[in-house]
Amino acid sequence: MAESSDADVALNPGEKRRLDLLRQVGDAGGALTPVPAPSATHGYAYAVVGEDVENDLSHLVRRNYLETRFFDRVSLCPRCGSHHLNLREVCPSCRSAHLTSEGLLHHFRCGYVGIPSEFLPVADGGYRCPKCNGVMRHPGTEFDRLGRAFVCRGCGVISENPPVEAVCFACNARMPAENLVSTVVFTYVLTSRGASAVRGNSFFDDDEEAATDGRVYKRPVILEFVEHELKRRRQLNAKFSVLLAKYARNAADPNPSGPPAQWLNRLRSRLREVDLVGQLTDALYLVILPETKQGQAEATCRRIAAGLGSESPFTLSAVEIKEQQDLVKILGEAGRSDPQ
Repeated sequence: MAESSDADVALNPGEKRRLDLLRQVGDAGGALTPVPAPSATHGYAYAVVGEDVENDLSHLVRRNYLETRFFDRVSLCPRCGSHHLNLREVCPSCRSAHLTSEGLLHHFRCGYVGIPSEFLPVADGGYRCPKCNGVMRHPGTEFDRLGRAFVCRGCGVISENPPVEAVCFACNARMPAENLVSTVVFTYVLTSRGASAVRGNSFFDDDEEAATDGRVYKRPVILEFVEHELKRRRQLNAKFSVLLAKYARNAADPNPSGPPAQWLNRLRSRLREVDLVGQLTDALYLVILPETKQGQAEATCRRIAAGLGSESPFTLSAVEIKEQQDLVKILGEAGRSDPQ
């Protein structure tokens, strides 16, 4: 490592900023925990001073100066990525949210179950069943009170388990709650390597850049990350999926080695900060989607494709990886279909 007296000369502005970030993590006790911040991108922020903090944190994780610990999972709109969502039960028939919760009555003799307003009251107490017209006076012997049901004030439909719908305050999209995507928020912990960097006031001289173009990893590195995710799945049952992006080169494209930078940047901009992008071949990119199941991965794939537009040179597909053979199969199929 460089000597402390030479650190200011050896470090470029980005390295100085990241080293200062490491110092702040150390001063915070060695762990940087997110705090609620409704105006932040995912509803959490980190109480540190600096620019481009989250990208720098991800960079330091990739270089093993920090490690991540799970803190929370945040639900996001699959259309715009906002966490400003309203979740509520809706009528399964008319989709109105104008529901009220009422108790249920069960008439033993005919088996009818309904809300109290369906049963006519009788003069000497009790109810008259709307199905068999029988009188119910004695709870426990003639009728019973069950759980509660939801009544739609719009169309009158009664449902015990109405569907849950989400409305995005940012883009006004409406969707079933199960279609929401999610992102994981991390606590960042200083590693022994990071502590050494802080003590020596410099990064290690033997670091090598893992990215081939910004945040796109070389093939050996992205495959190591995939292997790590497989280990996490086996040992911790941590779900993950991969997204494959095949680049279809136009015959007039002057760059035969890959897509134009603007398309790659547009692809990366639609991913979460925890998603890792790697280049397997000149025309094939792989994205690791941590903590993502099949349905969420497919929703992410659709959202990215819609964002890139009809002129996108990428063909996207997504699959959840449950075992080594899943990865071997999709990489084999992708390799056979790769343009020569």
